[in-house]
Amino acid sequence: MDLSIIIAHYDPGNHPKHLNSFHKTLSIIQKETLKKSIEIIIADDGSVPNKDIQFSTKTTINQNGKEIYCLSDNQLNTWKEKRGFNYSNIKHWLYLPKTRPLMAKARIANAAILKAKSKKLLFLDDDNYFISKNSITSMINLLENFQLVIGQVQDKNGHLRSFSSNRVQGTTFGVKKNTIINAGLFGEWTEEISCAVDSDIWWKLYHYFQKLPELKACYSSEIKTLDSCSKRWKPHIKHFFRHRAARKLFHKIHGCQNYRDVNKNPSRAKSNWLVDLT
Repeated sequence: MDLSIIIAHYDPGNHPKHLNSFHKTLSIIQKETLKKSIEIIIADDGSVPNKDIQFSTKTTINQNGKEIYCLSDNQLNTWKEKRGFNYSNIKHWLYLPKTRPLMAKARIANAAILKAKSKKLLFLDDDNYFISKNSITSMINLLENFQLVIGQVQDKNGHLRSFSSNRVQGTTFGVKKNTIINAGLFGEWTEEISCAVDSDIWWKLYHYFQKLPELKACYSSEIKTLDSCSKRWKPHIKHFFRHRAARKLFHKIHGCQNYRDVNKNPSRAKSNWLVDLT
């Protein structure tokens, strides 16, 4: 299989533009991958309109104590047709019921990683659709020479995130499956404060690459997505001081005093470990 695409999905059920963006993300992938062996795994963090998934299948995955429902094969095809998600590349739809207001993006992503068939993974958020041509082909080719490929994200104002930006991102990046597993996967501890998922994985990958200097990572302008309607999790997260709590937990877990400070967290400076291909 050429590539497994893991799409983080959360539909609060009341966002006016989200569903259109999600369908645009899926349709662009469908058009570009007609001649490739691609699977899409939807990592659904308890979308409100999709609660029926837990009654549509008895197949579950136990991800560190939480049951994740998995739609595949005929059950998935029936559900997709009923809900209007007629994209042939969607091979699995993983659904983690949201029993309380939190972001379980890390846990559901880890389950999707272990489910993926390809040795090459691409991570997208459901509202990040490609605005560059041949993005998937470029990602597949770059992952022949690099173990990690970070693409560019454009905001709604048309600004592309530059190589000099110290922001981290949990979308629009490709990685070898064994690399992200060996680096430690996404930090499920982030559920406690619904924050720092992206910073956690960047920290882990950075230190993994430091230990193994023969590995190569890059930042590429060949792969671009538009961040069309972010912050959908935020209204459902009640922890007002989550960034303060995240700093304390990040320090406890990783020994970094301030994960948002590039002087304390070297993974945020791309020049420290990524080749600039922009």
